[in-house]
Amino acid sequence: MPYDPLCYAVDLPLETVLHPLGFKLQLNTNSPEIIQAANDQWAGFPALFTGRQLEIRVAVSGQETAPAPDTLIWRAQRHLLALEADQNNFGICDIEKGFSFCWLVPATARNHDFFRTHLLNILIQAPLWHSHITRVHAACVARNGRGVLLCGASGAGKTCLAFACARRGWTLVTGEVSSILRNASGRLALGNPRYLHFRDSAAAIFPELSGRLSLPNSVGKFTVEVSAADLGLSTAFQAPIAAVVFLDRRPDAPARFTPVSSSDAFRALEDDLPLFPQPQYDAHRAALRHLVENGAYELRYHDLDQAAALLDTLVQSAANV
Repeated sequence: MPYDPLCYAVDLPLETVLHPLGFKLQLNTNSPEIIQAANDQWAGFPALFTGRQLEIRVAVSGQETAPAPDTLIWRAQRHLLALEADQNNFGICDIEKGFSFCWLVPATARNHDFFRTHLLNILIQAPLWHSHITRVHAACVARNGRGVLLCGASGAGKTCLAFACARRGWTLVTGEVSSILRNASGRLALGNPRYLHFRDSAAAIFPELSGRLSLPNSVGKFTVEVSAADLGLSTAFQAPIAAVVFLDRRPDAPARFTPVSSSDAFRALEDDLPLFPQPQYDAHRAALRHLVENGAYELRYHDLDQAAALLDTLVQSAANV
């Protein structure tokens, strides 16, 4: 056997091909747990785009007694991204080439939530952020083929309002993070509508969520995770954006819209934009400007049903996408 201190010869016989956000991903590993976690997150997404292919290779060691980490740091310079918890759990991504490699212990592979949140999704999204998409901290719902981005800080009620809309017959695109396709002729949002994640207090608002409290997630919070299919919701993987709405939830506030200028809307979105190397950073800023060039709205509200009804009127009167 040749001398192999870098473990090039580690066998990764398991393979799956997925299309997260519509882009092709080839995943190779030696762990069925990794395959299951990836399929649970991204299986069933259609192939929507060509010209960008991702490859991730995940080696899981035989260290059965090693514990799973509870945190992980990300650091990057130029085209290299490092994700590290400790010497036994780390990943490296070449964001220009779309190639990533991970080394994990079995306990980490079995922790599907940690693997998906802190490793898999970052290794998928970072190369796509570099080449094709711009991330917006917003839910997305659509009515009659017209999408609405629901933007706001944590606690603004993005997921709850998206769910309230979906209960009224809207199509759910994503309850958490929207990805805007750059260099498209229109304004196209991509999302993962498979699961919705609520704070545990949401069960008091929506009785159908009762009894669905999950174990603490990867950052230690109790959540309610529900499948959109289990709730009979209409879903889509993408939607053209007709309106951008910033949420302002206040106690006892009647639902009402206030126009927001394109410059103010851009600054609000830019504040949440991570720093990227040039020229990608300017490309992200240009995508955000294009997204709100027709202006946006602030939705001040308290009652979810009132807010959802007001969104109905907005999408009916919105300019053609």
